[in-house]
Amino acid sequence: MNEELLRHLRDGSRQPQPSLGEAIVAAERASVAAPLSLSHACALLEINPAADPGAFQAVLSASRRLKHELFHGCVFAIVPVYVSSICQEHCIYCNYRAGNKDREITRVRLSDIELREELEFLTGKGFRVLELVYATDPGIGVDDITRHIEIARDILARIGGGTVGINCRPFPTQQYARLKGAGLDFAVLWQETYDESLYARLHPGGTEKSDFDFRLGASERMLEAGIRHVGLGVLSGLADWRMDWRRLMRHIDFLDHRHAAPPGTIIFGLPRLKPAAGALMQSSPMTPSDDEMLLAIATVNLFRPRALPFVNTREQWNMCLAIASGGGTLFTLNCKTIPGGYAHQRVGYQFPTFDFGVDLYGNELRARGIEPVFDWTFESVRPEHGMEHISQ
Repeated sequence: MNEELLRHLRDGSRQPQPSLGEAIVAAERASVAAPLSLSHACALLEINPAADPGAFQAVLSASRRLKHELFHGCVFAIVPVYVSSICQEHCIYCNYRAGNKDREITRVRLSDIELREELEFLTGKGFRVLELVYATDPGIGVDDITRHIEIARDILARIGGGTVGINCRPFPTQQYARLKGAGLDFAVLWQETYDESLYARLHPGGTEKSDFDFRLGASERMLEAGIRHVGLGVLSGLADWRMDWRRLMRHIDFLDHRHAAPPGTIIFGLPRLKPAAGALMQSSPMTPSDDEMLLAIATVNLFRPRALPFVNTREQWNMCLAIASGGGTLFTLNCKTIPGGYAHQRVGYQFPTFDFGVDLYGNELRARGIEPVFDWTFESVRPEHGMEHISQ
């Protein structure tokens, strides 16, 4: 399967591409029923926002129009819950890397009691969609994650239900099926970069994450296991961001066309390289600017209007607002990237984040014409169901 996917990712460089002018016209004409083609979307990434602000604004405007038509300014609250900061990997851009002994990091693995306390704290703030986040901790396996999902489902059941997802190491299909059977609703996994040779240098040590191919096939295995809502993405700045975003769209296209029943919801991750105290790689000349990031996100919105960008608090507030313009995003408010960072107030981070407290920033969103929705499911936000089905 991966050979077929790899060919699909690479073929774009050998196919004729429309002119930039043609792509901009196509973007302005795009609709929910007739979204932007893959070739036109790839062409849009050639826009230089600083040199051609008119073209850049045309793409943003078209993206906002489609998103608002589908989602009417609603964004969907999600909260990450880190379970372990013990990691066997050596990713050179990450504060969690195994070689980082003491810089802004606390190594901890939550007990079941501590996890329950974290989840109860967050559901008490109104969150109903929980993302369990894991490092590649050799002490945590599928049995443990299954149990954690069951704990989360139990807590949510007491308050009328909710949604549980994971962001963790890739698994074989059978293990994803076990997690689905435990009550898993969605799974996300970022490829980091689609540049295979660079991937190897960024993930040294011959560890689990060094296996580019196994990670690349994860979203396909999630779907094979019956997990309908899957997330994929890149860490912009590790490699040529235009290449990575083209291949991200080609990956989404591959999943859509490979399955007779397309995925329920595609989530695409938006992390951008940021400095972290214990990382070996602090910055990169390949990191996109704010406007280049907005261009990339808007392009995917036009290519797959129903997909949900995952707004994260690596970005400053105004950038988060710009990404969410028109609605139709997953939106992170409270965010701690250390296990026990909420109820237990532990300090440290995988990467530095802003923590947009739900009480204050929920009202800030509304003041900007963006409605945060806390009680939602992936089924309720499918546009064909109508936004009136969302409980706000």
